[in-house]
Amino acid sequence: MGLRDHFIKKQKEKRIEKACLLFCPESDSVKIMDRIEIFFGGSGGAKTNNYTLQNGDMKIFLAACGASDNNANSTYAKEQLNGVQGFVYRIETDQGDVKLNLFYHLRQCKSVLRVIYSYEGTGSRESEGKEQEIRSLILRVTDLLQGVATFGDGTAFLDGQGRLILDSKGRTELDYYMPAEMLPGEEWGKDMPRECRERRDRSMAWMKERHLYVSPWLPLLTETEKEGPARTVREICGRAGALLAVSLYSECRLGEGMDHGQARAFMAPVMERFEAEKYFSPREKAYLDNPDSTREEQISYAWQYENLLVMEWALGLVSELPWPGEICDVPGTVRALQAFDSLDAMERGASLRSYGEVLDAADLIYRLDWACVDARVMGMQAPGGLDAGVVAERHRALFWLAGVDSRCAWDDVDLST
Repeated sequence: MGLRDHFIKKQKEKRIEKACLLFCPESDSVKIMDRIEIFFGGSGGAKTNNYTLQNGDMKIFLAACGASDNNANSTYAKEQLNGVQGFVYRIETDQGDVKLNLFYHLRQCKSVLRVIYSYEGTGSRESEGKEQEIRSLILRVTDLLQGVATFGDGTAFLDGQGRLILDSKGRTELDYYMPAEMLPGEEWGKDMPRECRERRDRSMAWMKERHLYVSPWLPLLTETEKEGPARTVREICGRAGALLAVSLYSECRLGEGMDHGQARAFMAPVMERFEAEKYFSPREKAYLDNPDSTREEQISYAWQYENLLVMEWALGLVSELPWPGEICDVPGTVRALQAFDSLDAMERGASLRSYGEVLDAADLIYRLDWACVDARVMGMQAPGGLDAGVVAERHRALFWLAGVDSRCAWDDVDLST
């Protein structure tokens, strides 16, 4: 990363001088120095962007450069921040979640703290002790600033505890890594109902427990329990029957090699049993009526088993929604409806989940879908073992159930994140 080009001066005889960089979320370089001064027992009120610590022959010089500074420091900070993000992005590793979250952390950083430290190298053991003492102080500053540190050639990234997050070889000492928490201020979402904010907070806490980073700046769902439920039991049963018919038809075309007429004939009894014709969306109907649908369309509609599982969950026909890390148990999902000989029977056998449960699930899946989409946009794998396709389909089904976007029709559910 060219650290030596920036920081390391010609060493004096017997004096050892080294450098490191800290990447920090705080954007104001003077505020950074103020916090450092106070941390080391000073009175605060820093007026410059630099600070010096000295103990005997050991000396640490710190200089902060913020991306929002109004001088050359801004250019330097931006170059370094862009460079380190690009460097991490290019690291090849099987620790995909650690890499992704380190990248998120660095993307939040708005300043660079340049550190030059030196000491007299009077003996190998004494020098090693001084090196460790200085590094310990620098890491304490790293922890204070919620930063990431890199020493020497800048190819290994450490947290405030001195643990290796990731290096250029893709190695880590951590089982997981979470970015610094940069939460919105109290004004964020203050005009939203308390219920909506608390629902968001529960989702965020749930994801944090599972070491999944999701931007805290995502919008809140505006729906509240008093407005629900958004769909009747009959509507959900009808949607379930339609999804089963569409999925079976698609499976017949893809897996069994049936032509349009054969596949329609095969799923006709299901259509009749659950009165599916009444509940097909316009796009579903157009797809089923088209004898020349493409393989891509058939694959897309075969994914509707995932939506069907969500309807069965909402109707109380399955006990829980499994972790969306793999496709659903298709035979089991089909069997859940085979127990009913009519739409009326399905409606009688249903036990509708509360609207609050549906809203909780919708809020969570929205944030999980953001994690999948954002990772895909960056060319990285979905975090936490999530299957992005499963998550996207659940997003559609749960938003429809929750009536997000003015209780829009099935074909109009907005899956943007």
